[in-house]
Amino acid sequence: MSFDLAWMRDDAPYMPIVTQGLLTVLAPVDPTATACWQGGDSASMLHVTTSLTVEEAAQVTHEAALPDVTAVPWPTKNPQALGPSLSAHDGNPLVTYRELLATAAPVERRLLRALATDQVLDARGGPSRTRLLRGAKADLSAFGPLRRASVSDLADELRDGPDFRPGKSGVGLGLVPEVQTFGGTTGRDASMVGAESALLSRLLRHGILALPPTGCLRGRHRDVGGPLISDARDLSWPRWTVPCGPRALRVLFGLACVHVDIDVDNRQDIARLVSASGIDAVFRATPQQLSTTVAVFRWGRRVV
Repeated sequence: MSFDLAWMRDDAPYMPIVTQGLLTVLAPVDPTATACWQGGDSASMLHVTTSLTVEEAAQVTHEAALPDVTAVPWPTKNPQALGPSLSAHDGNPLVTYRELLATAAPVERRLLRALATDQVLDARGGPSRTRLLRGAKADLSAFGPLRRASVSDLADELRDGPDFRPGKSGVGLGLVPEVQTFGGTTGRDASMVGAESALLSRLLRHGILALPPTGCLRGRHRDVGGPLISDARDLSWPRWTVPCGPRALRVLFGLACVHVDIDVDNRQDIARLVSASGIDAVFRATPQQLSTTVAVFRWGRRVV
C-alpha cells in the first residue's frame, strides 16, 4: 500500500523536515515505511510506501506525542528560550543543560537534544542552538501547544495539501514560504501571512526532533552542523529517488556532496556523486534576516 503527496514541492525548505517527521511518526507502527521522489523533473512527486492508509497515517500523526515544555524543571519560570534560562542565576549553562538531560523523560530529552548541542559552546559557555529554528523568535516557545486538529483534518491535508488557516505568527518556524514575510514584502496573498497548517506544524516539529544538531569543523573553526546544515547560513537538501526510511534519510541529508560549494570546475563531478547516491537534484535555501534573532527561508534554488 502507498500514497503520493502530490502537493509537496521539492524546492520547499520544509519538505525534507516534514518528510523526516512523517517517517519518524510512522516508524513505530510501520517500521518498513519509506519515501522517495518519482517522476523526474517533468512530474516529480513524493511517494510514500507504507502498510497504512492515509487515514491511518493521519491517526498515527494525531497520536504522536510532542514534548511538553512545561515538564522540564527549567532554572527559570516559564522560559521562552533555552539559552537565557540555562544562563540564569550565574549558573554554569553547560552543567545545567547536562543535568536537565540526565533527569528529563525520553520525549523531553529529545527536545533538549534537538534544540542545542553541547559539542559546540556558545559565547555564554552553554550548548549552541540548532540552525533549524532560526525562524522561531524563541526556541522553547516554538514547541508550545499547537492549534487543535482532528484526524480528519490531518488526513485531508495529507491527501490535498496544507490547509492554511489564521493562526499565530511563527508556527511555521520560518520554513514555510507560503505564509512568511520577506522583509518589506509579503507573498502573493498578504492575508496568508501568519496562517498555519495543522499538518505541517506537527510534522515540522517531529522532523526537527529527529534531526538534532551536531558539532562540525569549518576550516579551523568549530561550529554547529547537522543534517541539512551546509554552513552558518544555508540549508541544503536532496531530491532522492531511492526509497528511504527515517535513518537512511538522515544519512542522505548529511552527505558531503549535498552540501559542497558548487562551481563550474566541480559541477560535473558533484553531479556524478549525487547521482551515484540515488539523488537527482539538490536544492539550497539562504535565510532572509528579519531581525537580529529571526530569519526565514525562501523557496530553495536548484544547485545540482
